[in-house]
Order: sequence, then structure tokens, then C-alpha cells
Amino acid sequence: MSFGNFDFDPVYYPTPREFVANLSTWGFDFQVWVANRAFLDTELYNASVANDWLFPGISPEFFPGPALNLSIPEAYAYFKEKLSFFPDIGVKGYKIDRGEEGEMPVYEQNIQQTLFEQLCYETMIEKWGNSTGFYDFARSAVDRSRSRTYIWNGDSHSNFSGLSYSVTSGIRAGLVGFPIWASDTGGYIRNLNDPAPELWARWMQFSTFSPVYEIMIGTNHTPWYPPYDQDLVDVLKETANRHFSLLPYIKSYAFQATQTGLPIIRAAFLEQPSDPKAFELTEEYFFGDQFFVAPIVNAGGQRSVYFPGPPSQKYLEYFNKTTVQTGGQTVDVEMDVHYVPAYVVAGAIIPTGDVYQGNNKWTEDWTPTLYIEVFPSYDVSESTFMYYDGSSGCEVEICVTTNKAREEVQISYGALGAEAQFVVYTASGERNVTAISAGGVARLGGVKSLFG
Repeated sequence: MSFGNFDFDPVYYPTPREFVANLSTWGFDFQVWVANRAFLDTELYNASVANDWLFPGISPEFFPGPALNLSIPEAYAYFKEKLSFFPDIGVKGYKIDRGEEGEMPVYEQNIQQTLFEQLCYETMIEKWGNSTGFYDFARSAVDRSRSRTYIWNGDSHSNFSGLSYSVTSGIRAGLVGFPIWASDTGGYIRNLNDPAPELWARWMQFSTFSPVYEIMIGTNHTPWYPPYDQDLVDVLKETANRHFSLLPYIKSYAFQATQTGLPIIRAAFLEQPSDPKAFELTEEYFFGDQFFVAPIVNAGGQRSVYFPGPPSQKYLEYFNKTTVQTGGQTVDVEMDVHYVPAYVVAGAIIPTGDVYQGNNKWTEDWTPTLYIEVFPSYDVSESTFMYYDGSSGCEVEICVTTNKAREEVQISYGALGAEAQFVVYTASGERNVTAISAGGVARLGGVKSLFG
């Protein structure tokens, strides 16, 4: 209950400022869990009782405890001042929990949770500025909080129904204007030895193709503890690395979301609105507009996948890069736990690479590197991708044009802000082109398209 005292438990964290500073030195950003809860005998409770700030009729001795009425200016100012301790010692974000569990009247939930997310946001922005220097995320939010918090799925059950609901929840979050979304990989509400290895692996694959990969750490709840085996550890490593490599892609769409409102996880009908069946898909989605993903949300490793759009729309299986599907078809697919049904659209441009050092202190003289994957199709005469360069804060256009008669592919691009290489996937193998730092044009002849 130490959060009610605006401090760290002194038994386990006697020097919190030094603790956070050490993590920061090693490249970790540290967040704290927060909630508008006043438990008995905490500093928050005592000050609130003395000033009559609490919603009445809720016991402070038992879960959930009463909330402060943040509509009272003095209560808001007090909470904000006390919470500012955390960014002052180097904390770079909040996991904002609760708000809808009986700690306040139901009719106050939208008002109070919005105020609390605003309060949390203000303490961070006043310390770190209006930049990417912090990350707040909440499980309960309304539209007025859209510019102040990101979202996570909440307490999903650790079973395949929980995974299925989470996929649908991610799609829905995008539709209501929350593009940065995540779920507790493997589920949150767990019994002993949950989640089952297959479920966890399938959820890891889903998190790979989510805006944020979020996983709980702890004894008996992390794959390197029993009863889990090395195969699941391998899946975790593969999926986490793959998600990390997609950060250039994800960041580009995150920036686009701030400009257009389009989410990263996109309901199929946003990309294929002329296909009536696209409106029925609740467990398949576009990830940006270059990927189409159909997570396996049941045991056994099989599922049916409907590919939205007309027959002229082509999809290439991303991992083996040999199987092409066409729009309007339903196909039964089977994959082991090391893969997920993920497809790139014809003409796709996928920026990948290592653009954020984070805690990677083991790479001597680390520098950002980009690998821009290109999947040319002669059915797509021109495709473009707006790459967001975090170092400059600007978008850079990458354009790919094709000429079937000459079997030629041309790539034009601006300054990408990092060492970059284009990886062009063709029917005869990969073709690599090193990018010029200032931008330029590259032409490849004799290209056989994987899309036929």
C-alpha cells in the first residue's frame, strides 16, 4: 500500500532515487503503478479525510477503497503535487489502473478518470516536456483522455477466450480513437500454471503485431520458470525481437495516427470498405496498411482466414514468403507456435531494424540501422511509405515503382536518418541495395515478382 504514501516501500527500496537513476543509466525507463485510491492510514487517506475529499460510503479498509473527488480543486492540486515526486526522481510514466471498480459513484467514473489521467499527464509533461520522454497508459479511459494516455486491455483471462476477446478489443480500441494499445500477453487473471504454453505462445505472436508488446515478469509467470520449457523461451525471444525490429514501422504509423486518426491495428473494413465480409471480421486485422494478421485464437494451431478485398488484392505469407493468397477467399491455415498467419500486401514497404538503443549496452559503438523490406508486384505500379525518422521528427517518403515490360523496380527515397539498406524480395531471392545517406534513387533490373 506504499503508493498511498507517495513513496517506495523503504524495506525493499531504501534509496529510490538512486535505484531509478541506476536503471536509467542502463537504458531502462521506469514507470510506477498508480490509482485514485485512499486506503486506511495512508498519507493520501489521512489528508483526504481531514479535508473531506473522499466519495462517501466506501470503506477504506477493504478493496477497493474510496477515491478522491478530483473535481474539488484542492484535492486535485494535492494529488498532483504529491504525485510529482515520481517524475522528480526519474520515473518516466504511469500505469494508470482502476477507476471503474466501485471506488466512486458510477455516474462519476468518466469525469473522475479523465481528471486523474489529466493529473498524471501534467506531472510528466511538466518534468519531461512535450516529447516521447515518458509513457502513460491506462485501462479505463474515455475520449477526453485520448491525447493524455495510451491504453492497455485490462484484466483479460488467461485462456483462449481471453486471447480472442483481446484481439477484438485491440480492433475496437483503434476504431474509437486509441491507436496505441496493448494487452497483458498471456492474460492477467491466471490460475496455477496458467497460461498454458500454447496459449502463451499464440498471445506472444499476437503481441508481436500489436503497437506495444507487454508482458508480466515474475516467478511462475515468466517462461524461463517451470513448468515452461525452452521452446516457449525461444518463442518469447523470437517474438520480442521481431516486435523490436518492427519499431520503425510501428513508430511511423504511430506518428500518422497523430495526423490522421487512423489506428495501427485497423479493422479490415478500414482498408477494404468495398468488401461486405470485411465488416464481419473480429479476429483479423490490418497492422498499418502493409500487413494483414489473423492470430490463432484457439488450441490446435489451425484457423480459417478470410482475405478481404477483390481477387486482384494479393497477400504474401510473411515468414516463408512463398504462399500467395487472393482477396475474397477463405483459406484454412495451420502453423506451429513459432509462427502466426501474417501477410504483406502486394507492393508492401516494411521498415525494420534497430533504431532505438534502450538498454543495449552490450553493442560497442551502437548506431541505428534500418532494413527496409520491399515486396514489389507488377500489379502495383507505385507504392509509397511515409517513414517517420525519430531523429529529425520528420516523415520521409519511400516510393517504389514497377515496370513489368522491363522487369524493373525503382526505389526513390529521402534522407532516412540512419544507415539503411533496402532488402528487395523477389522470386529469385533477396536483392540488397545500400541507401545513400542524403537520399537517392535505386534501379533494379531482371526482377521476378513473388506475386507472379
